[in-house]
Amino acid sequence: MAEFPYFLAMRYLLFLLLLGTIAFSQFGKVSVTVDDRLLRDTERQKVSSIRDEVNRFFSGRIWDERFQGLKIPLNISIVFQGVAQKGGMETFHAQVLVFDGMDIRYFDKSLQFYYNPGTSIQFDPVIFDPLGSFLSFYAYAVLAGWMDTYDFYGGNHAYDQAREIAFRGMASDYPKGWSTRVQVLKEVTGNKGLREARFAYYVAMDLFDQGKPDNALKEFGLMMEGLELVFGQFPTGRSLYFLNANRKKLVHRLNVLGQNDILSRLSEMDPSHKEDYLLGLRKN
Repeated sequence: MAEFPYFLAMRYLLFLLLLGTIAFSQFGKVSVTVDDRLLRDTERQKVSSIRDEVNRFFSGRIWDERFQGLKIPLNISIVFQGVAQKGGMETFHAQVLVFDGMDIRYFDKSLQFYYNPGTSIQFDPVIFDPLGSFLSFYAYAVLAGWMDTYDFYGGNHAYDQAREIAFRGMASDYPKGWSTRVQVLKEVTGNKGLREARFAYYVAMDLFDQGKPDNALKEFGLMMEGLELVFGQFPTGRSLYFLNANRKKLVHRLNVLGQNDILSRLSEMDPSHKEDYLLGLRKN
C-alpha cells in the first residue's frame, strides 16, 4: 500500500475550508437512547438526566481545532445492566453502542461509572473520570475515523488521544473494560488496508463528481488494494460496515465507469449483498 498521500486535491480543499469556518462542535445531531429497565425506581431516578447530559457533553465541545464544523451525527444507546457498590459508592454498569449512522460503530459491554445527578459530565485530559473519560474515548475514536477520510491517516492524532485516555483508565480505580478498548484501538489503527481504502473511496467520489473519471478510477483501484489487504489478513466486520454504508453509491459509480471486474470482486467480498453488485454488472 502507498506510504504517502496519493490524490488529496478535493478532500484537502474541503479540509482547508473546514479550517476556515467559525468554531463549531465536531458533532452535529446527537441522539441518545437509554434503556433503564433493569434498574430499580430509585436508581432510575438518579440517572434520569443522563440522556440530556450526554447530549450536552458531545454538543458543546471542540475536540480537535484542526477539524471544526464537521457536524458528525452521533447515535448513542446506553443499556443499563445493574448497580453495584464500589468503595461505598453506587456504581452503574452498562453496555453502550456508539454509531455515526454510517460505518463507524463501537459496541462496548463494560462501562462502569458513578453518577451525580445535577452535575454535568466532565472530561479532563489529565484527571480520569469513569464516565467523562469513557465518552471522550469514543468521541476521539469516532472523530479519528472521520479525519481519516479528509486527510491521509488524518485520524492518527485523535486515535493517540483516545489511547492515552484508555491507558489512564487501565491505571485507575475503574479499570474494567479499558484493556479491551486499547485492543480495539490497536485493531482499528493497525488495519491500514481499511483506513487507506476508506480514504481512497472518498477521494474517488469527489473526483467522479468533479468530472474526472480517470483519476476517480485510479482511486477506486487503490480502494480495492486496501480491501484486498483487509480480506486477506484482518477480520472483515468493519470493512463490511464500510461497504454497507456506501454500497448504493459505490455500485452506481462503478457501473457508470464500466468496472465489471471490481463489481464482481466486491460481490465475493460481500456475499450477503451479492445481488446488489451483480445488478450493477447486468446494467453494463
